[in-house]
Amino acid sequence: MSRNGHASDLPRQGYVAVAMVMAAILTAFDVRTASIGLADLRGAFGLSFDEGAWLSTFATAPQILIAPSIGWLIAVFGVKRVMIGPSILYSLLSVAIPFVHGFEVLVTLHAIRAVVLGIFVGATLLVAFRNLDRKYWIFALSFYVLRIPFAQNLGLYTAGSYTQTIGWQWLYWQGAIVAPVIGILFWYGGKPSKVDRQLLDRADWGGMALFGVALTTLYFALDQGNRLDWFRSGYVVSLLLATGFLFAVFLWHETRVGEPWAHISILYNRNIALGFAAIGCFMIASLGSSLLEPNFLVSVTRLRPEQIGDFTAPYAVLLLAVATVTAVTLVRTVKQRATLMVGFTCFAISAWLGTQLTSLWSLPEFRLIVILQTFGEEIVFLAAVATLFSNVNPARAVSLVAYVQVMRLICSETVATSMTTWVRQREQLHSYLIGLHVTGATPGWNSAIAQLGSGSGPVGSQAEALKRGVGVLATIVQREANVLAYIDGFWITFIAAIVGLIVVSLMKPSPAHPLTSR
Repeated sequence: MSRNGHASDLPRQGYVAVAMVMAAILTAFDVRTASIGLADLRGAFGLSFDEGAWLSTFATAPQILIAPSIGWLIAVFGVKRVMIGPSILYSLLSVAIPFVHGFEVLVTLHAIRAVVLGIFVGATLLVAFRNLDRKYWIFALSFYVLRIPFAQNLGLYTAGSYTQTIGWQWLYWQGAIVAPVIGILFWYGGKPSKVDRQLLDRADWGGMALFGVALTTLYFALDQGNRLDWFRSGYVVSLLLATGFLFAVFLWHETRVGEPWAHISILYNRNIALGFAAIGCFMIASLGSSLLEPNFLVSVTRLRPEQIGDFTAPYAVLLLAVATVTAVTLVRTVKQRATLMVGFTCFAISAWLGTQLTSLWSLPEFRLIVILQTFGEEIVFLAAVATLFSNVNPARAVSLVAYVQVMRLICSETVATSMTTWVRQREQLHSYLIGLHVTGATPGWNSAIAQLGSGSGPVGSQAEALKRGVGVLATIVQREANVLAYIDGFWITFIAAIVGLIVVSLMKPSPAHPLTSR
């Protein structure tokens, strides 16, 4: 009887697994392509630079409003009630947005769409653990991790290709096609379930609301901080103060409620705390391929996104498949600590290679860095999340999922905006330092400037050649300052990889768990 029941569950589990993978990848892909295609969206909607920046923030920040509590909502209401409606809503919004005019309406629709995306990716882990046999958990987790390098590699190519070929509207319409399929798969694959009245009666609504609003406020501050110059902006300072106040109230509330939803005490476990620290190091170390490489190729090499994608797209599928199989094999055989060591070593080597950067680098020089980064991302994040779930009390798994979502959105946004600010400030510093050595007092100044000018335009007077030469020199100084700034960025990722190795060395062996056992 149990064997027949198990066999009859296989199609249902397959539907859930495919839906879960599609939802996770859709979310990461949507955010990545929208970010890459933001300049084209500004032009299509007729938005100013500031309006475009706000649109980007509203299209992402509301994810965190609901994502941490999705695990609890699924535990109470079941996967069908939570997932099917939002998949339909997401599809309708994605179809409608390209036809909308007016900044306020655009921002509103993007914010609602972001909340739905938060539902998709926030539900992924708990849906897998509640609907799949334990022996499939590690594969579900590996596909959850897969969405990160998949979106990074193919998102660049896709965003650029849409705007150059079939139209920028497909930045939205791609999701409108996929979302209904996700809803149908969840309809057929989700287990029939009743509303858990006991859990509902004990709901910590205040904790969920305070936590979600505090994190959303923080995300707004982080996403706008670099543009508004951080603490020099009253807006950013106000948001950070509001975040601190809301989080303090959340912590106070969780100590007073009978059954806290996501009490901070879950982090008291040594391996869980170190696991989150390892994910933090991973977020910084992975910036080499997600931020530094594409930004260098755009700002220094002057490539468009689809040209960068032409390098990564042909290799992405095979590379990701090999990296995923490698990560699963390592977690199942040598366990989490050794697997994390391997992954952070890949990050360290790739970061060190990045510090050898020169202005002559283009796509081929980044090939080995991309390969090592892809393996590092798959291996480290899979092993780190496996460490978290193998050390948590199963009764606290919903709380753990909430904090995983915090790391996914808040930590990634924090390190990305911090790195962007770091590179910008280092470029300004290097530009100043280089400028100290190229002045009118430099021996041979006039002849060097004239030579630069004569080779960059039509032959004219000496004064015109000097003027053109100054412009060429300024371009060279800016280029080299950018190169030095990106080298400094790669050094930060190298340090993060080394710190990650130290964090892993402090971990204790994790107990046996379905994620790590054959």
